Amino acid sequence: MTDTNEPCQKSAGKLLVACGGETLELHLKKAVDVIDVDIDKKTLTDEQLVNKLEDDAIYSYGLNEIIEDANNILIILPDSTRKSGAERILPKLIEDIEKQGKTFHFIIAIGTHRPATEDELKKIVTPELYAKYSDKFIEHDSDNYDDHDFYGITKRKTTVLINKAYREHDTIITIGSVSYHYFAGYGGGRKLIMPGIAAKKSIMGNHKLALDVRKRQRHEKAVTGNLKNNPVHDDIVESIMIARSLHTFFAINTLVDADGDIIDMTCGDIFMSHLKAADILDEMSVVDASKKYDLAILSAGGFPKDINMVQAQKSLDRIVPLLAEKAKVVFFAECKDGYGNSFFKEFFDKSTSEEMLNDLLDEYQINRQTAYNLKTKLEAFDVHLYSDFSEADCARMGFTKITDLADVASMSDKAENVAFIPHAYNIFPK
Repeated sequence: MTDTNEPCQKSAGKLLVACGGETLELHLKKAVDVIDVDIDKKTLTDEQLVNKLEDDAIYSYGLNEIIEDANNILIILPDSTRKSGAERILPKLIEDIEKQGKTFHFIIAIGTHRPATEDELKKIVTPELYAKYSDKFIEHDSDNYDDHDFYGITKRKTTVLINKAYREHDTIITIGSVSYHYFAGYGGGRKLIMPGIAAKKSIMGNHKLALDVRKRQRHEKAVTGNLKNNPVHDDIVESIMIARSLHTFFAINTLVDADGDIIDMTCGDIFMSHLKAADILDEMSVVDASKKYDLAILSAGGFPKDINMVQAQKSLDRIVPLLAEKAKVVFFAECKDGYGNSFFKEFFDKSTSEEMLNDLLDEYQINRQTAYNLKTKLEAFDVHLYSDFSEADCARMGFTKITDLADVASMSDKAENVAFIPHAYNIFPK
């Protein structure tokens, strides 16, 4: 656990900044505060993983007993933008399933994102397992409503439509890392089902709850690290409860370090095990946000966290509590896949966040809300972006493109309080 009362570590003159698959060297004339967490947990051994799966399940039987009672098993996995350590768990899981003669399939929880490529599937499950079980993958397409079954409507009017594969399997095993989410509170767990394998209509209904229609603003409870009275989270839970009949769940929730190695894990009941993992994440990730900085040098953490701007912007959102009013930010995010979504991209045709919000409230679309959230940050702070985006694209979103690292050093010289945040995705300023 990190002691958030300890003074910030000071950097040396050279900073190592992750951007895409590269590590850049940034040379500054003065030391700056490094805002990061020192995780004192070691990678779990295979024996420790097995013990947690079999003997430490929360409000659930162990994995083997779950498999014993199953007929058809659906294994839900995160997409390639989220490291989960699934490759460490799957060999044992599949071995146990086959020993007991049960059938199984995989589905990737892409929500409305693009399908995983063959290379990405190999990374998620390992090349060996993909070569052997490539025929076991079920593709999810949130736009194909013929591939979804209707289960009901939540009290917040979200229509619950889930991929037909869910009904065709009686046992659902989710594997995913638990991390912070900027309006659902925390990722992982229940989100692998909703929105992970839900229809676009369901996802839109759920995500729109991050907006407070009456106050015409972001909902004050739909924020990072909060589940209490969070309408997005509550609606996800209700959706799964509506669709829960005749299903057994076993959730495997990993906590991973910056390298994607599993350093802790909870498993069992899809809700209770997730809550426990969220508590562990808080213990590892909370940093003191009492000091405010007029310059932040920020990295999304490299690939895959900066694969596109839809993903990368989460890191900028995360550090807002550390920023002084009208602070400058130098944001390193390669974004080799560009914007990441057409609705996200097109929404920047609107010149202000106020215009965006008015359109969102009238006609909601997934990822437009993400664009709105980013735009509010770019209007509040002076953000310089080091990425693959063109200068025109940077200006269109509200960034200033930066290409010369010497300019960062110059900004640092002029700033009074400077922070370097090398892994924004791993911290929770509070």
